[in-house]
Amino acid sequence: MRFYLKFILTLSLFNASAQLPVGRDTLSVMEAGKILRSPWAGGLNFCQFSKVDLNGDGKKDIVVFDKVNSFAYGVVRCFINESNAGETKYRVNGNLKSSFPVVDNWMFFYDYNNDGKEDLFTYVLGGIKVFKNTSVGSTISFQLEKTRLKSDFTPSSSPTMGNIYSSPQSVPGFTDIDNDGDMDILTFSSTGFKIEYHQNQSKELYGISDSLVFDMVDYCWGNISENSCSVTLNDCPLQIMYNDAVQKVLHAGSCLMCFDRDNDGDQDLIMGDISCSHVTYMENGGSVSNANITDTTKRFPNYPLLANTQVINLNSFPCTYFLDVDNDGKKDLLASPNDSYSENFESVWYYKNNGTTTNEFQFVKTNFLQEDMIDVGEGAYPVLFDNDNDGLLDLLIGNHGYYDNGLNKTRLTFYKNVGTLSQPSYSLITRDFASVSTLTNTMFGLVPTVGDIDGDGDKDLVLGDTYGRIHWLENTAGAGNICNFSNFKFNYFGITTPSSYAYPQLIDVDRDSKLDLLVGMQNGRLAYYRNTGTVSSPTFTLITSTFGNVNVRGNPAVYLTGNCTPFMYDESGSYKLLCGSTSGRIFYYDNIDGNLSGNFNRIDTNVNVIYEGMQSALQYVDITNDGNRDLICGNYAGGLTYFSSNNVGIGINEVSLVNPNDVIVFPNPVKDFISIKINDAYKFDVTITDVLGKTILSKSDNFERTQFNVADLPSGVYFCEIKIRNKNSDQSVYKKIIID
Repeated sequence: MRFYLKFILTLSLFNASAQLPVGRDTLSVMEAGKILRSPWAGGLNFCQFSKVDLNGDGKKDIVVFDKVNSFAYGVVRCFINESNAGETKYRVNGNLKSSFPVVDNWMFFYDYNNDGKEDLFTYVLGGIKVFKNTSVGSTISFQLEKTRLKSDFTPSSSPTMGNIYSSPQSVPGFTDIDNDGDMDILTFSSTGFKIEYHQNQSKELYGISDSLVFDMVDYCWGNISENSCSVTLNDCPLQIMYNDAVQKVLHAGSCLMCFDRDNDGDQDLIMGDISCSHVTYMENGGSVSNANITDTTKRFPNYPLLANTQVINLNSFPCTYFLDVDNDGKKDLLASPNDSYSENFESVWYYKNNGTTTNEFQFVKTNFLQEDMIDVGEGAYPVLFDNDNDGLLDLLIGNHGYYDNGLNKTRLTFYKNVGTLSQPSYSLITRDFASVSTLTNTMFGLVPTVGDIDGDGDKDLVLGDTYGRIHWLENTAGAGNICNFSNFKFNYFGITTPSSYAYPQLIDVDRDSKLDLLVGMQNGRLAYYRNTGTVSSPTFTLITSTFGNVNVRGNPAVYLTGNCTPFMYDESGSYKLLCGSTSGRIFYYDNIDGNLSGNFNRIDTNVNVIYEGMQSALQYVDITNDGNRDLICGNYAGGLTYFSSNNVGIGINEVSLVNPNDVIVFPNPVKDFISIKINDAYKFDVTITDVLGKTILSKSDNFERTQFNVADLPSGVYFCEIKIRNKNSDQSVYKKIIID
């Protein structure tokens, strides 16, 4: 897998001319009147959490490894800590994940060498791999330190070295068990249901804590065994499992969180298991040198005297993480599933540590970080269209489903564009657009596309599903009216794609003024259904299920499916084709016009080296009305990422003067007072507006510097127009302001 990814990345370096002229960016998004801090973060599903200083500012930021779905290849998402003490303000930085090595299955950070920088521990076949944190200042870097951690399994006799075992589903416990200053490891045995204690010998051997040398000193730490969500106390065998001649079934997977709940000096445990919906808390009634679990409970945290307490219950394989979320100096608790078939929309549960002498956790919310981003559960398939005929592109998102009482239930989520032509802003209207939930008893995984297929002047909605069928939601509103998708026509065209899953796009492929259907499929191929009907009465006929010989499956040894999601568009009179894929990479084709029965030219297999998680789905349209296309990319984590043609990391064009340093707006983000400094200005007018274009503050000045008090303004994104009148000409400069 790693060689394959590196090969693709190398190819992309020699294919720069194929890259799209877009860069990572943001647009304002609101939900329930709140402006989201990280709307285009990409969604979160099944997550593991660590705190690491990513930008060298002394604050610990949050690094998330999202498994995304049941596949091993997840995605790293980084959230910069913008909080003061007692706050939980984090903002996504999508560019940082490229600084991390490729990891599989799980990822955890721990500063094993006590240099103040958290090192990276991750899964390798049958064991644990380590990357040393070699970052300098705000430049993040890691180097491979250990390909596999090893331990002496018979430290009292002749050495017997072996891998410290981890299953791909497990997350071992990393902590200082014996309180000597170096990092030890708890992990389940590969041949049973006992917890092995691998003691780090760095302090004992070298007097310092910078090495990874382990002895397996306890094959049954805590004097317990675990099986099928049940912990048995006082259950240790008479011989070490490592030497047991009878090999037992490999332990499927558990996650261990070590922490001293009662501050008595020894480590207690919270354990999640692959077959459980609750976590199990285990109280260590022993000592530092002799752990002995004396009490367990599945109802954790459960404090009858605390209000708003909610027991962790996440349907499938919940895991917990001990980190200071609210920056008050005390470590809090986060819980998230470690596998699919579980909560995916509100899947990051946050419990605040309200303890004084002990660690006591009080429930706060079920959607930490997710509350500040677009997240539609599992899968995100966007389409942009003008729903209310106001000239602005609205956003509709299909999905595989929101988790609901044991099932993923497919919905269409709708965001209205409440901004302007040049400054789009989106507001959540409904998570059940067109009441699709009432239609989906036999439909799953709906993927939308929009176009006027019956020639009546309004746009219709066409939906593909997981069974390869195509459904028609007819718009009965008429030309110029707000869309009314009230007439549902189940599998109206009688289409069932040759390979299951249907990812449709309406486009006039043969340029005969009738909309045809391109349908991507699970096998990675693309089917072409030509409209052989009339303008007012469409009929779609399969021409080929291997259109253009498009194939986005990738390496079959890695990816069992391809799941091609097509987006064809016209560029200067010629069609180009982008295709998302299971791998998350974006494929790029041309040589389409006049070659509908031939093989298209594959320009690139990893456009812009974009990886936002598995199952990419695309919209490449001009969102900001500047004549250039922008890119929205959905992924299986249920979120979206935005890349604009501005390519400057903001949401609008910043019109510069001859000298780009002439206008300075600082600090930004801002909490109270924001200053505007202009060099060589005769006079200037400043207007600050909200995302809806409403004027909030304005001022005229004839000095080089002015200041605004914005402390009373709600947090969010604002736009600042600075009209400058100097000796030679009048010019306007536009800046984005973020108020925390």
